[in-house]
Amino acid sequence: MMHNDPTATHFAIDIMFNKIKDRYYWPQMYENIREYVISCDSCQRRGKSKANQLLHPIAVHGPFYQVGIDFVRPLPITPNENRYIIVAIDYMIKWPEARPVLCATAEETSQFIYEDIICRHNCPAKLLSDRGTHFNNQMVEKLLEKFGIKHVFSTPYHPQINGLVERFNRTLCESLSKLVIQTNEWDKYIASVLFAYQTSKHSTTKISPFYLVNGREAKLPVDNLSDNLEYINQRLLSLINDLPQVRKEAKIKVRESQVKQKDYYDQKIKKELNSEIGDKVLYYDTAKEKQWTGKLDSKWKGPFYIHEIRQNGAYKLRSMEGRVLRTPVNRSLLKLYYD
Repeated sequence: MMHNDPTATHFAIDIMFNKIKDRYYWPQMYENIREYVISCDSCQRRGKSKANQLLHPIAVHGPFYQVGIDFVRPLPITPNENRYIIVAIDYMIKWPEARPVLCATAEETSQFIYEDIICRHNCPAKLLSDRGTHFNNQMVEKLLEKFGIKHVFSTPYHPQINGLVERFNRTLCESLSKLVIQTNEWDKYIASVLFAYQTSKHSTTKISPFYLVNGREAKLPVDNLSDNLEYINQRLLSLINDLPQVRKEAKIKVRESQVKQKDYYDQKIKKELNSEIGDKVLYYDTAKEKQWTGKLDSKWKGPFYIHEIRQNGAYKLRSMEGRVLRTPVNRSLLKLYYD
């Protein structure tokens, strides 16, 4: 329930561990959770693969001071006639918002900015986006000018300026792909994925976005405990009093994490796949990247057995039925599969 349920959304080991340890304890808890997550078939087939660039951290100032916005596009059209997802995320608290839409238009963008960002949270000082026509248009600019919001565009030379929202896009699509049964029903699960992300401790702040916004942790489906009204009132007062200091500490942790992440990504490369003949692996199907439905499809094929390892870094694979694949595969397209 803490991993496979829609309100948990197949998040990674540390996120799942943090949620469980706040509620339960047993010996070797982390190892048990790690083994469970890495052996999840859905996660292995739809996990991220590769690629890193130098980082350019963006300074943080306060909650909903800077918000990134983007479109996930396109996905299989749903019975509710949705094909895109418009997404926004705050750069300090890491709180995401998203809604499914049929078209990526100036009208949908303006409505989302007004209803899901301004009216739900506050007027940000800056809105970060790419230069797509759904963002770079007169209607959106009039709305931003009316509320005193500065529009900052990413450029072809520095597309990573809006990297946070792009990373959330990947998380959103990976989470949806692990939940959907029919690929054209993805819009039913957006609220569940948002809730799971909002209530999980973020790797940067070490605090859940839900806590930083509401001053309390969310009650999850597993929290089926009897409540004491007096205790709750006292706890709420304590949390509200502590919130300014917690937000201050979160801001410091964001900056510290940016320094560590930049050092890691700028100076290190991914370790090569360390495997042996007979190991089970998944093969990354690059053809899926070019298919318009690819965002929700499983891009990892297999599992296969490693049949032969060649000196040039090529691997020969064998199917579970014993058939050896004709074409060798580069090691960069493989990852270990855990039963």
